[in-house]
Amino acid sequence: MNKIIILLVSLFALALFAITACGDSTATSAESNAVETAQVAAADTAAKAVDKRVVKPNVGEMKKSAVSEPAVNAPAAVTDKPVSKSFSEGIHYAKISTRVKPTVPADKIAVQEMFWYGCPHCASLEPTTAKWKSTMSDDIAFEYIPAALNPTWAVHAKAFYAAEQLGLTEATHENLFKAIHQQGRRINTEDALVRFFSAAGVNPDDFRAAMNNDETKKKVNMSASLAKRYGLTGVPSLIVDGQYRVLLYDGLRSYNELYEVVDFLIAKVRDERK
Repeated sequence: MNKIIILLVSLFALALFAITACGDSTATSAESNAVETAQVAAADTAAKAVDKRVVKPNVGEMKKSAVSEPAVNAPAAVTDKPVSKSFSEGIHYAKISTRVKPTVPADKIAVQEMFWYGCPHCASLEPTTAKWKSTMSDDIAFEYIPAALNPTWAVHAKAFYAAEQLGLTEATHENLFKAIHQQGRRINTEDALVRFFSAAGVNPDDFRAAMNNDETKKKVNMSASLAKRYGLTGVPSLIVDGQYRVLLYDGLRSYNELYEVVDFLIAKVRDERK
């Protein structure tokens, strides 16, 4: 039985290699899925059978673009080749046409990650993001922003902001990624999200109320507006100082390299402020 489960998980892993960066069309197809099914228990068992390994897609064909995110299979591992410390506009990053002033203190540089819980690449990026955050300097203000590009993504955005209001982000952010992408659970409706957070010890009525209050609605609308102003076509997307967007560029070899571009842009902003 364990061999069969491992085989099924392996086939699922192979399928991930063909997935491109998560865009709006990904969410549309997700809406046609059933809510949670009896497969949840089998998926949980399968995740244990493979020792809860995280499946990361490899780099695939990418198109160069100076104005939009190219199609990309998210990178998995660092190669032996040295990483360039010099990055170019139009290849590694894009300048946002009109800077969006971040809501952070004037002496801070904002770094924002726009994501969607249903995106496998966002899930795979999360450990690298957590590692980078643990070493970032004091003049950096990091912020997660759940992209609300369509109704399905907006439901996950509501859950993120509800968890934030209830002080649950630290305890549940990574676990929700794991439930969806390692355990194969389909947590893409308000009811499914309420069940997930209830299992984590949250009062279901309190969580549902937080998902639908005025503060959450305001933040979800703000997220949708930011995505448009940043010219977002997919996630994950890293924004520096409200004026630079990291591109998933041709030749990208690792998630670490994305944050090398972030560090490059942070240094650029520091120089611009002198």
